[in-house]
Amino acid sequence: MGTAARWIRLGPCGPRGLHAACIGLSSAQAGRAAPIVLWSQASAPIVGDLLNAEQDHFTFALIAPRRLAPGRRSRWRAWGLAPALATYRRFGVRAYLDDGALCLNGRRIAECGAQAIGDCAVVASSFLPRPPEARGAWAGRDLEAAFRERIEAQHGWEFENSWPSDAERAAIADAFSAEAADAK
Repeated sequence: MGTAARWIRLGPCGPRGLHAACIGLSSAQAGRAAPIVLWSQASAPIVGDLLNAEQDHFTFALIAPRRLAPGRRSRWRAWGLAPALATYRRFGVRAYLDDGALCLNGRRIAECGAQAIGDCAVVASSFLPRPPEARGAWAGRDLEAAFRERIEAQHGWEFENSWPSDAERAAIADAFSAEAADAK
């Protein structure tokens, strides 16, 4: 039997929104909480401590109690990005991990951040808005479904679609307010 996990779709998200969601959700989790995957599409370029992504990139964050992450923090990126690499390969894209970033043909295609927030390990990155050398964009739901399937297979998580609880929404709102205050 796999580990119960939550899949939270944020919808289009700006830089402060995604970062605040990661901080708020992570800080609201207990050590025995179910892991969470946040899924969104960047509505503006995102530049931050946890993630750098261009507009229209599909962004994600794995938020897992530290007990589920590798013991060494230096391994969190590889652990969190393995399903993303497998997803790219499922669509025939030979992406690879180099120096903590997703790469293709010798260039970085997505940055990755990994940090401890509260009792959680948080790994965040993004997918390109369209497959390399393709004329059209991904079918967003196909990409999301493939990524979800890869996480389930590689980490043994069994997802339920979820929404943040009232306490989690309050923690996200507090984190968003702190982000806005820091931006001033």
